Amino acid sequence: MLIGNKFMNRQVRGFATKNDGANFKSGMINLGLAVFVREKYACLIHRFQKYDRLMQPGFNFKIPFVDSVEYVHDLREQVIEISSQVAVTKDNVALHIDGVLYIEIVDPQKASYNVENIYSAITNLAQTTMRSEIGKLTLDKTFEERETLNQNIIKSISKETKDWGISALRYEIKDIEPPSNIQKSMILQAEAERRKRASILTSEGDKLASINVSEAEKKAAVLKAEGAAESMIIQAEASSQALNQIDQALKQQGGLDAAQFLMGQRYIQAYAKLASKDNTIVLPAEPIRVQEQVSKSLHLMQGSGSGYSDKQQQVNQ
Repeated sequence: MLIGNKFMNRQVRGFATKNDGANFKSGMINLGLAVFVREKYACLIHRFQKYDRLMQPGFNFKIPFVDSVEYVHDLREQVIEISSQVAVTKDNVALHIDGVLYIEIVDPQKASYNVENIYSAITNLAQTTMRSEIGKLTLDKTFEERETLNQNIIKSISKETKDWGISALRYEIKDIEPPSNIQKSMILQAEAERRKRASILTSEGDKLASINVSEAEKKAAVLKAEGAAESMIIQAEASSQALNQIDQALKQQGGLDAAQFLMGQRYIQAYAKLASKDNTIVLPAEPIRVQEQVSKSLHLMQGSGSGYSDKQQQVNQ
């Protein structure tokens, strides 16, 4: 137990820091002769201060005083906060920008021996890469192409971290904060753009409304004309049928007598209305003879009826 306590209290080299999340307490249990490595952790063993082997998760043996656990790595996906920094765009606008980098250790041996402190190195690399990529874009493109900017940053980081045994999975920009005067200008520009879109939508709405009104008036005029034409056709057909029936009635026995009676009755009714208040009339010098007027009307009806019947016969032929 004394030997076990000695090794339990020994600090492991490498990454026993708050950022890496990998130390002898969380990554393994060292009992001197036996070492229990937890899942998704990797332990590097030195023998006489020289790299010997990599311990896999589970139960492992080591020789006390000869073998020592020098590095412990967390193989899970890890998050590195990239603190806010000033980056200058292509059009000389200073931005305060920060982000989050997601990494994973894929080769513990390279991560231990190819770089002194992987987390400090990758943080500085991410900051310089982010400043470099921001300098290639204008202010407007910085906001519009955030996804492209993230991809370009991760590509640049992946090239450098390949020899460190680290895989850069993705990078996300958290906040982009321009200067206060630029923010005011952006707000005014956004308001102007909204007013412009509102004016365009209003004018398009008025245009469509005018077109719809014109189309409705056109259809109404066409329907009205069609209705008037149909009405005239129906009236003409009705008049034709009425004349045909009158012609047939006059040819029948007693037709002229009935017509004479009706004409006389209508003359008497019309004559009775001559003295009404709203009528303005011109009386002939001699009195009106009803019988004579009725006879003239009958002769006219006979003539028009015979003419109409002749024309009807020609049409039928």
